[in-house]
Amino acid sequence: MRKSFAQVLREGNVDIRQEYRKLYSILHQEAFDHRTKSLYEFFGENFAHFYFRGTCLSIEEFDQKYGFKFEAEPNDFNIDYLVSFCEYLQNMLFGLQAANFSGGYGGFASMEVNIPFILEQIRLVIEAIGYTSASDDGKTIFVEKSPVAIAVSESDLVPAELSYRVLEYDHYALKGDLEKKKHIILQLAQILEAKSKELQKISSSLKDDLFFLFNNLNLRHNNVDPSNKGKYKRIVSELDKGQLEHWYDETYQMCLLAFMELEQAERKKAFDEFKKQIVEG
Repeated sequence: MRKSFAQVLREGNVDIRQEYRKLYSILHQEAFDHRTKSLYEFFGENFAHFYFRGTCLSIEEFDQKYGFKFEAEPNDFNIDYLVSFCEYLQNMLFGLQAANFSGGYGGFASMEVNIPFILEQIRLVIEAIGYTSASDDGKTIFVEKSPVAIAVSESDLVPAELSYRVLEYDHYALKGDLEKKKHIILQLAQILEAKSKELQKISSSLKDDLFFLFNNLNLRHNNVDPSNKGKYKRIVSELDKGQLEHWYDETYQMCLLAFMELEQAERKKAFDEFKKQIVEG
């Protein structure tokens, strides 16, 4: 059985609430690092120069628009809350760094704000809870560290523009977002379609099961509309959202396995040649 993150954290003696308190104090305490004002105030003064502000005129408007409301002692606290705060703080720090070069007050802020130290503290916390970073279009998120997902995202089989999506699938913000998960799976399915013959030779059962899910789980086809003759699957239409998401997640994991199998097939060719050279001396 796969361990839950709560179990991993207990075994690793990581106090996520205490780690959150420390990071929260870095954002809001004026006295931290001998500053004359809080880091949040520095963000506010430079916000007009932040590359991701969109049309927001202030950090307060930005926070309200996107629902960023972090409390000193949140009642409903869990690991997702901590990860969300780490993402917020890190991206704001990146915004402050960029403001240094765009005419804001960043030059002054950089003398009082030890940005590298704070980024390192975030990294240490993220590493401690078993997460890793993924970046796309100037935005950083933190996702559960999955060696398989990381390996697939770095595979030559996966185009650069899809690498981030492979990691993003497990992001907490995608929980319950079936349309976004469906879109990612379909992108992976398109690549695997082109490799179906190779996958058939490697593992016909994996290939058959995976493509069965692609075709019958309301992914490629509308399998939930009774009027769609030939494609309608009653069992699939009766799945609730949580059950359907479970099978989407299982399909995603099977996609990762398929990519790893394809990678291993290529690796085996090189290994066999190397082995032959060793044997023949």
